[in-house]
Amino acid sequence: MLEGNPFYHRGPVSDPGFFFGRGRELSYLFDLLRKGQSVAVSGPRRIGKTSLLMHLMNPAVAAAHDCAPEEMEFLLLDGGTLDGLGEEDFYGAVGRSLGGESASQNYSDLLERIRGAFAGSRRCLVILLDEFELVAANARFGAALFNRLRGLSAQYPIRFVTASKNPLWKLGRTNPETLASPFFNFFAPLTLGPMEEAEARDLLLRLSSRAGKPFPDQALEPILALSGPHPLFLQVAGYRAFETVCDGGNLSVESLPEIRRRMLADLEPHLQYYWNELDEEDRYALAALPITGGESLSLVEAGLVRNGKYIGSILEHFVRRQKVPGLLQGGPFLIDLRRSQATVGGQSVHLTPTEFSLLKVFLEKPGRMLTPQEIETALWPDENILDPERARGVVKKLRNALGEAGELLVNRRGQGYLLALD
Repeated sequence: MLEGNPFYHRGPVSDPGFFFGRGRELSYLFDLLRKGQSVAVSGPRRIGKTSLLMHLMNPAVAAAHDCAPEEMEFLLLDGGTLDGLGEEDFYGAVGRSLGGESASQNYSDLLERIRGAFAGSRRCLVILLDEFELVAANARFGAALFNRLRGLSAQYPIRFVTASKNPLWKLGRTNPETLASPFFNFFAPLTLGPMEEAEARDLLLRLSSRAGKPFPDQALEPILALSGPHPLFLQVAGYRAFETVCDGGNLSVESLPEIRRRMLADLEPHLQYYWNELDEEDRYALAALPITGGESLSLVEAGLVRNGKYIGSILEHFVRRQKVPGLLQGGPFLIDLRRSQATVGGQSVHLTPTEFSLLKVFLEKPGRMLTPQEIETALWPDENILDPERARGVVKKLRNALGEAGELLVNRRGQGYLLALD
């Protein structure tokens, strides 16, 4: 039994006992590597790329995929540690994996070592290049380096697996001279996205069980609803839920708001990063998702949307706090000014043009008391005769149209109305 909280979300998962899922991706990778194919893995930050590379290196994992550890050797190089180094430093790193001792060596010496290492051997070397954006952007790594690597892979059993936020073709936009090398023409792409839902459930159940507080089925649903199968969100949700559950593993409804609050605090910098990476149209598409029901390819690739829905409600809570041109949102309300449509709690609601305009007025001034006269002026600015009773009637109709959410339109007798949002 583990002591303490078993959920892990502070960095890459290096311990294979804490690695879950990715069965489809691992099978795909090993199948291609056995066939002599190099692979380019791409996916957003904190989706698990580094953890996947580390897991590939585990001899037990290789053996489980019919790759004898003595026949397939892995070398992991991080783009951050290579930053600022030159070609001969790179060759030195590869040479040391083959028994060399020099931190730096020239290409001719590396070639001799490779010839000796693979002569009469079934040995295969897989070079894992993590943070490949930094490798491609290294000014001291010219096209000659990548051309030589391409030549080595053609002559010897050397494969490459790169991991980067963007696929190789996108990296070519910022590093056209380097990525013009034929080295980049023989990679099979693998996009790493959120986990499968069954894998996410398995992670929650097995980790909580190891620590002696297995989550029951009724606890898994609200946790998954918050996080979805995004690896980082899932680990944070499991961590905060594990703090809250009682010895029987039960999770009370009353504890969910506090779990959500702590999750938002934990994930704020990551969610803000994802948001900042989106352009204005994708921010609009993400925020308007309950209205449009569509999804752009970039949102799917970012791991934020799946099957036309948010990956988890924690993401939606974050999105609802953002200001987006063309949208007004607050509490359960979302109105799309482009389409003149509104949703309440993610569900479309039919409003007359006047009711829509009134909801817009309240969302523009949440928490502010509006007198019937101010409502009249806002809805009918060109009319000189004010009729407070007409304003009261529209408010009543809007409250009815909004259902239970209409109770957030609060009437202060003798003063007016306000939209009461947390």
